Amino acid sequence: MDFKTQILKDLKVFHNPGEFATMTRIWYGDSCYTVPIVIDHEAVKDRKTLVNDHAEGINLAEALVYVSFDDLGFMPEKGCNIEIEEAGVVKLYEIIKADYEDGEIVLELEAFME
Repeated sequence: MDFKTQILKDLKVFHNPGEFATMTRIWYGDSCYTVPIVIDHEAVKDRKTLVNDHAEGINLAEALVYVSFDDLGFMPEKGCNIEIEEAGVVKLYEIIKADYEDGEIVLELEAFME
């Protein structure tokens, strides 16, 4: 098996709801999708904290979302909004970066929350 074939095999495990992903409802445009995604909020800790970029009491929330292109069926666009249901709460994010590589979509999200 070549390297690229192994990566594609590994991604199927990563995006499997029985392994790492969670079946999640997301809203993009005028449509709702229920797809397996991996949300990484820990990436926030590794990123540089911005100072004085928002009002007191408002926090900048960031997340990385990993989703299989085969599961979602399209590539979300930078600058668009996406809503994600997490633990029964729907959170609104702006897509600040959208990448596609080897069948996987990686979205970098940002939102201001009280």
